Amino acid sequence: MNTLAALEQYSELCDELDLYMHEENSHLRANGNDQEILVNRKRQILSKLASGLDFLRMAGPVKNADHSASSEVRKRVLGKILKLLLLSRESEQLLLKNTVRNTPRFEAPPTPARLATAYKTQKPARSVSAQAESSWVVW
Repeated sequence: MNTLAALEQYSELCDELDLYMHEENSHLRANGNDQEILVNRKRQILSKLASGLDFLRMAGPVKNADHSASSEVRKRVLGKILKLLLLSRESEQLLLKNTVRNTPRFEAPPTPARLATAYKTQKPARSVSAQAESSWVVW
């Protein structure tokens, strides 16, 4: 496979990823979470992209005759990748926002001042020896 064909194939994979990411983004906007089906599909697309990168590496540098055509394809792929990065960031923020909204809130850890106040207002518990002495008195 020559470099131009590998670039075209990678461009098609980026189009497939673009469709998927738009679907995922709209799903996150509507439902607020990602389903297992979407995660499995994402893994499949990512494995295809990894194999596409392998094809690009094996194809080697662009020949002089294909330089202008490959330049156009590379610009197109770069534009797609930049759009995908922005869409990915938006989806990540939606996922994070929905995850934070659904997690239970925990109380902040106590500060030394709050601990000191709590110990001042609470009566100290009787010691074990005092409890033992009072139990002997009853017998």
